[in-house]
Amino acid sequence: MHRWLVLLTVVTLAGLVLSGTSPPAAAQAPTTLTQGLGEEPENIDPQRTNRFHSLIVLSYIVEPLFTLDREFKVVPLLAQSYTWSPDRKTLRVVLKDGITFHNGAPLTSADVKATFERYITVSPLSSYVRPRNGGIVGMDTPDSRTIIFRFGQPKPLAMISDLADAHTGILPASFIASTPSADIGIRALIGTGPYIFKEWVPGDRIVLERNDRYRHGPVFSPNRGPAHFQRMVFRIIPEDATMTAEVTAGNVDITFDVTPSGLQQLRANPNVVVMQAPTYSVQYLVLNMERWMFQNARVRQAIAHSIDKEAIARAAWLGVGRPVDGLINEATIGYWPGVKQYAYKYDVARAKALLAEAGWRPGADGILRRDGDRFEVTLITFSNIDQWRRAGVIVQSQLKQVGIEVKVETAEVGATYDRARAGNFDIGIFRNTWWLAQPYLTFLTHSVNIPSSNFSRWPNPELDKALDTASNALDDGERERALQRAQRIIVESAVWVPLVSNTNLLAAKKSVGGLDVLAQHPWWPVHLRALALTRK
Repeated sequence: MHRWLVLLTVVTLAGLVLSGTSPPAAAQAPTTLTQGLGEEPENIDPQRTNRFHSLIVLSYIVEPLFTLDREFKVVPLLAQSYTWSPDRKTLRVVLKDGITFHNGAPLTSADVKATFERYITVSPLSSYVRPRNGGIVGMDTPDSRTIIFRFGQPKPLAMISDLADAHTGILPASFIASTPSADIGIRALIGTGPYIFKEWVPGDRIVLERNDRYRHGPVFSPNRGPAHFQRMVFRIIPEDATMTAEVTAGNVDITFDVTPSGLQQLRANPNVVVMQAPTYSVQYLVLNMERWMFQNARVRQAIAHSIDKEAIARAAWLGVGRPVDGLINEATIGYWPGVKQYAYKYDVARAKALLAEAGWRPGADGILRRDGDRFEVTLITFSNIDQWRRAGVIVQSQLKQVGIEVKVETAEVGATYDRARAGNFDIGIFRNTWWLAQPYLTFLTHSVNIPSSNFSRWPNPELDKALDTASNALDDGERERALQRAQRIIVESAVWVPLVSNTNLLAAKKSVGGLDVLAQHPWWPVHLRALALTRK
C-alpha cells in the first residue's frame, strides 16, 4: 500500500512540474507536544531555583557546559574540550564554535563567566564551588572560546556536580546585566537549548517554541537537533485526578507526573502507553532539632523504630515505591549498601522501651507525658501530592501506637518549603532528587545549608568533615570511605528517617514516538525528551 501511495505522490508532483505549475503551499499547523506538569514551577531561573519541576522546564531552554550519559559519565555539551591541572585546582574549558543564544548572539567565555558569577552568588545549590568553601576563586577568559576556572582547593567533583548541572545553564552576559534578577525565569529566559521560552500563564501553561538553529545535542541522543515538535506546551495540572482524566481524555500527550492512584486506570486504557523506571528520588522524614524533645537520641531512635516503611510503600505509594535504608538509593552514584546494617528496623516494642528510658510515660489518654509536657507534634508535608498526604497520615497513625500525637498540616509545595526554612514545624516529610551522593547529602545535611535546605537545623562537625572529605579529597578511596562514614552518621543519628524510593512513571498517547529512546536511558534526561520525542 505504501508503494502505491508513494508512486501516486511522485506522479502527481511530476505532472505539476511538467505542466509548469507549482504545488499549492499547504498551510502547516505547528506540531505541538502537550505535557502535563503536576506542579507549577516557582520560577524557571536556573540559578535561583532548587525545585524539581522548575529544573525540568528550564532544562529545555538553557544548557550547562557538560551533560551526563547513561553511565553518568561527563559528556561535552556547550564545551568542546577540557583539561584539568594535575592538582585539580585549575580547569580549562574550550567552548564549541558557532553556538548562538536564542537572541542570535554568539556564546562566549564572557557569558560563561557571568553565569558562574551569578550561580555562585544566588544559587542555593552552589555551595561546592563557592569561594569560601575552596571553590571558584577566579575565572580567566583569555579568548572568546576559552574559560579557565581557578579553584581555591582541589575540586575533583566540580564537573559532574556543577558544570554538568542545568542549574549552571549558561545565560548571555548582556541579558544578566540588563534584566532584573527577579524577572529572570519569570518574564524572560534566554539560553542555547532546543526550545525558546515564549509565554507563561500562571496557573495554566508554559509555552516554548522550537529553536530551529539547534544542532548541538549530546552525542548519546539519536537526534542532535532541532527538536521534532515546533511547540512544547506544559499544562499545569496539580490535581492528581485531573491529570489522570486529562491523559485519559487525550488532552495531554505525555506526562511524567503519573500518580500511583492513577497508574492502574491509565494502564487499563488501550490508547495510553505507561512506562516505569528506577529513580534516585527519595522520600524522607526529618526532625526539627530545635525542638527540645528531639535532643534526646533515644527519642529520635524510638521514632525511627516506629516507622513501618513497608506500610508506607504499600499504602501511600500503592506498590510503586520501595523502602530505603539511607537518604540515597542504589541509583545514585556513591550509594553504599553497608548502610543497611545501621538502619533502624520497625520494632514498636523497642520504640516504647526507648521512650520509657527517655522519661516519657503514657497518660490516661495513651499519649506520652514528661514533666507535665504532652508529646504532641506537628507534621508538615505537601497537600497536592497523594503520596505525601498519605505518608503523613500513615506516620501519624504509626507514632500514635507508641504514644506520640501528631497533627498533620499540609500546604502546597512552595508554602511547605517556606515553612520548613523558617523552622515552623516539628516533623516534615519531603523528597529530594540528585544523581550524585556528595552534593545531595551536603545539600540536605551539611551545616552550611541550615536553614535553606538542611531543615533539621542540626549542625554536626563530624558529619560536615566527612562530607567535605568525600567532596574534596583527591584520592578516590579516601573520598569513598568518607562518603560511607557520612551515610552512617546520617542514618545512625535518626535526625533523618529515610522512607521510600519512588519510581519514574510516564504516560503517553500511543501516537507519541521516541519513547523507546527514553527507555534505553535509565533516567530519561530532559535533552532526550526534547530531541527524541516525535509524532508517529
